[in-house]
Amino acid sequence: MNKRVWIGIGVLVLLVGGWLGYQQWRPSGRSIGSLVPPGALLVMASNQLQDTIPARVLRNEISLRQIPIFNEARQRLDRFLYATADTATVLRFIRGKNVRYSLHALSRNTLDLIFYIPLEPDDQSFLNRLTNPDPQEYRVLNHTFAGEKILDLVSRGNEPVGSFILTDNVLIGSVSGILIENVAKRMHQPLKLAQPDPGSQIDADHQAGLSVKPKVLQPLFTNSGSLIRLFLPEELTLRFRPSSSRLHLIGYAASKLDNRQDVAALFASQTPRRITHAELIPQTTASLYHIGISDAARFGKSMSTLLGSASSDFLRDRFSQIEPVADALYQALDADILLCRMDASGTTSRQVLILNGRDARQLANAYQQIAFRAGARAPASPKTFLGHKILQLNVAELPASLFSSLFSGFPQSWITQHNSALVIANNEEAMQDYLQQVQRGAVWSTDERQSELLRSTLRPANFTAFARLNRTPTAVSSDWPLAWQNLLDHQDPTDGSPALANLENLAYQASYGNERILSTVVLGRTTRRASQAVRNKVLLQKKTEFNAPLIAAPIVTGSLSNGSAQFYAQNNAGQFVLVTPEGDKLVQDTTDGPIRSNALAVDFLDNGRLQYLFMTNRTLYVADPGQVRVRQSKRSRDKVNLLAIRLPKGLDPTFLVRPRGMQRRNLVALAAHEDGHIYALDRQSRSFIRLMAAPRKGPLLLPFQVIPTPSGMDILAVQPDGTINYWYENGQQHPHFPTRIERRTEEEPETKMAGPALLPPGQPGIQTITDEGQLITLNSNGLIAKRTQLFRPVRSGSFRLFPDEEQTNWLLLLTTDTEVTILDQAGQRRFDVRALQSGRNNVRYHRLGAGVELISVKSGGFTTLFDLNGRVVGDRPIPSDFPVALQFDERTNELYVLSGAQRAVQLFSIRLR
Repeated sequence: MNKRVWIGIGVLVLLVGGWLGYQQWRPSGRSIGSLVPPGALLVMASNQLQDTIPARVLRNEISLRQIPIFNEARQRLDRFLYATADTATVLRFIRGKNVRYSLHALSRNTLDLIFYIPLEPDDQSFLNRLTNPDPQEYRVLNHTFAGEKILDLVSRGNEPVGSFILTDNVLIGSVSGILIENVAKRMHQPLKLAQPDPGSQIDADHQAGLSVKPKVLQPLFTNSGSLIRLFLPEELTLRFRPSSSRLHLIGYAASKLDNRQDVAALFASQTPRRITHAELIPQTTASLYHIGISDAARFGKSMSTLLGSASSDFLRDRFSQIEPVADALYQALDADILLCRMDASGTTSRQVLILNGRDARQLANAYQQIAFRAGARAPASPKTFLGHKILQLNVAELPASLFSSLFSGFPQSWITQHNSALVIANNEEAMQDYLQQVQRGAVWSTDERQSELLRSTLRPANFTAFARLNRTPTAVSSDWPLAWQNLLDHQDPTDGSPALANLENLAYQASYGNERILSTVVLGRTTRRASQAVRNKVLLQKKTEFNAPLIAAPIVTGSLSNGSAQFYAQNNAGQFVLVTPEGDKLVQDTTDGPIRSNALAVDFLDNGRLQYLFMTNRTLYVADPGQVRVRQSKRSRDKVNLLAIRLPKGLDPTFLVRPRGMQRRNLVALAAHEDGHIYALDRQSRSFIRLMAAPRKGPLLLPFQVIPTPSGMDILAVQPDGTINYWYENGQQHPHFPTRIERRTEEEPETKMAGPALLPPGQPGIQTITDEGQLITLNSNGLIAKRTQLFRPVRSGSFRLFPDEEQTNWLLLLTTDTEVTILDQAGQRRFDVRALQSGRNNVRYHRLGAGVELISVKSGGFTTLFDLNGRVVGDRPIPSDFPVALQFDERTNELYVLSGAQRAVQLFSIRLR
């Protein structure tokens, strides 16, 4: 009897256990988070992503749907939901539902999403529409995989719309059938393998949750992804809410230290701080890294320990050299260590490290002592620029040797003092650009939106990494893995903008405690979006009329966007007129003819201000706008005579360029001579001296290229007969130069060149093209490495290399008397401009920063602007008798165009984004 009882009890226990096990394993009993297949790159959840939002709100606030990956999830779910149901049915079904999304790698180059929608009893009407669609448009197929029924929604033309699994409490769908099959397999796996479920983190105060692996964030911070990994926790589970300004979403996470103990030790007893010195951050900063310290001595000891045990042999060896004198620099620090990577129109990196200290002189002395310990030679005499003495220290990677690999990219150090800060730049051009921005107040503290970002949106932290995603010369996504490029490389169908256009700012902040890392991720923008009614419209901002017609293009000084710009204009009476920001027209002097050259801004008078140099046919003039003023009391006007310097006979008056990198600081401008020589302007003697001589007589094709080097400056110039000159700063030519491009066969015509040669930054080969379309690459030894004959149209025309105005990049140009064709660097056609006025054309290539690249085509009395895809910028041509001046304001996304036409100078603006 007892035996039967015990057997019965055992059977009952097995039945109960089996029933409980079935309840745990069957899909209807699982949580949504447990259905996510393993290996998800990120898992998202939101009950607001599918909400409809007015366009007016989207212009003034950031929405979850404007964040690229959230937007991608929204669009893919919308395509699935609206395929079989009307808008009202879909909105009733999706409103208020906490939908999960997971992102997975399908292949090396393909990513795709799965969505998980919780179901309620009153959802049956939508589900009926989904499973029984209109047979005139769609049909539903099904198959079984891993014991689960998978439904496939296809159009009448057998085009797949999506696959889905329908359970008692969840609808699981994806464009990818492979991912749905992975979910089917997941439904029969143990629950302990479940991914983190961000859906459980959402409440009324938060719009979304996101679980993400650090490797997803690393590529966004270009050039420092591997080091950023050290500051990120192993897993981030964020909850997002809007910022007080509504222009950013802020995500918070608290993570375990795990293997980040060494980084946490670096910030031990360091109180998290805000970025306090916004007046030192230039407006063109594309990425920013900030370390906030409250105890400089303790930070120095921790950094010494970290560098002494660095995994890099270079850092360990270098720090062992400088360790005896490094402590003096660490102890002189105060509050902020800032690394600004500035937006560059070319491939050359422009970085500035700003060390705020209690005593800038003490910091500078300590930095020099460290440089000498690291092997720097005795420095040359300091140069002066805008009132700052700039010293060059010729030793590589000093900032990285003091603050880790995050601060790499300094082949040399150019240092100066500004107030209480030591400023260190990685090249002279970066230093000069930085000082110009600081002098004219183009810094974050004067920008209301950037200042608001620092004051309230960004939090106090030990470490901050900040990137302005659309402020780089090329799209950020080009640095990402190809799979991410493929996922996001499309336009938003709602407004036609690129997927990344809505997201401008990305920040990661970390504060380190004894047990946890407190992380903050900031996503959003500071630039307000333009409405469709304003975007791409040519708007007249200001018009200044004159009594006599203009004879030259106006010369701009300052920024056109903030109202501080003043400009010079010439009329046919020979008067040289300064127009102040208030609109006053001050006659300065008379010139001996129209201006023929570009205007060059240099500190010619060595007085801490910029002067503007330009040439007529016979004279170089120096104008100092800082000496012109209007006395408000009596409205009397001071008159400043222009400084005139006679040009040598035969000097080409059409092109001036700054001698970048040159060791002789008294030479401030370069110009070409008709015999092929290069002349330099000496500001001490106020005269031109011959700097370089060409062995073969003949003019140089402009513009010639100035190339800064670690030891000084090189100049590359080509002559019409194919002779390529490549000079050192001392006037000697590089070995094997000059060289001449010879024809390959007797049948070929004599080589003729119509445009310049260019040595692109960071590339070993010299690029040029003959006027017959033979694209040529030369090695450093002057030998031809590659020849490519481009397709030549029937109409006669000439090819030439087409560098931008700063010579940071190049295209190819094919011109006839009435047509222009823009080609890429491989010779592939990009677009044509036809029906131009013969003999009255001017084409220029502008790289304006923040990724904005334009072609201006002046024909007759009008100028038309094009982007590099041939789309016209602006809704109408701009009246112009001379080439226009362009500036782009990255704060407002406004393009400013200054144009001279007939008796007036006009300022136009075009909202680009």
